[in-house]
Amino acid sequence: MMGSETVEKADLRIRKDYRFDAVECQNPYEFTIDQWKKVFNEEKRPKWVLINSPPLFDQPQTISTFDQYRQHILDKTLDYAKELKISKVHLVMNDVSNSSQIPSVVNLLKLAAQYFAPHNIMCLIEPLSTRSDYYLRSYYLAADIVREAKQSNLKVMLDSFHLQRLHGNLTENIELLAPFVGHVQISQTPLRDCPMNNGEVNHKYFLQKIATFYHDYIGLEYICVNFALIIDILGTMFVYMKLLKFK
Repeated sequence: MMGSETVEKADLRIRKDYRFDAVECQNPYEFTIDQWKKVFNEEKRPKWVLINSPPLFDQPQTISTFDQYRQHILDKTLDYAKELKISKVHLVMNDVSNSSQIPSVVNLLKLAAQYFAPHNIMCLIEPLSTRSDYYLRSYYLAADIVREAKQSNLKVMLDSFHLQRLHGNLTENIELLAPFVGHVQISQTPLRDCPMNNGEVNHKYFLQKIATFYHDYIGLEYICVNFALIIDILGTMFVYMKLLKFK
C-alpha cells in the first residue's frame, strides 16, 4: 500500500520491493497520470490493482446528486483507473449525522457501480472502524448493500483490522461475508502494524479461511516503521500466501 509520498520515492520503493507482485494507492491524485506512468511503464513492474476515490467527506462542496458525484469525483477516478489499468476502486463516501442519511449514500454507490461497470472496474465498499461518523461501520450492512444492489461489480473490501475491531468472531464473519468479498487487506490489531506481529489476529489462520473462496491479491495496509525490517518479517508470509495460491 502506497500512501502519500513523492513519485520518486514510490519509484524507488517499487524497484526495491521485488517480492511484491502488485501495489495499491490511497491517494494517487497528488500526481498526474503521466507522472505515474513513468513509474509503471517499465517491464517487470508490479501490477497496480487498486486506488481509492477522493473521499466525499473531504470535499469542500456538498455533493448530493449523482451528476455532482460524477463531475467532482467519479470522472477523475475513472480517468486514473483506465489510464493506469487499475481494476478495483474503493469508493470512499460520506460521514453521516444519523442513519436516515445512509440511503442517499447507498444510492450514489449503486449508480457509481453502474457507471464503472462498462469499464470492467470493480467498486469496493469498506466499513471503517477508525471514523466514528462514517456511513458504513458494519460489515453486515455492507453485505446487505451489495446483496440488495444486485450489481455484479459492487463488492465488499474485507480488512482484517476493521473486521476485528468492529465485530470480532472472525471465523463466522468471514464465512458470512465470503459471497460478497471483492478484495482483502490485512494488518494487525490493535496497532495496525505488520500482520505477522503479535496481536489479536492470527493471520495464518485468517488467510487459511480466506483462501477457501478468494485467490486474488492481498493488500498489506499497515503502518510501517522500519520498511527493511518489515520485508524480512514478511518473508515467511509471502511463502505461506503462495502455498495458499493467492496471487
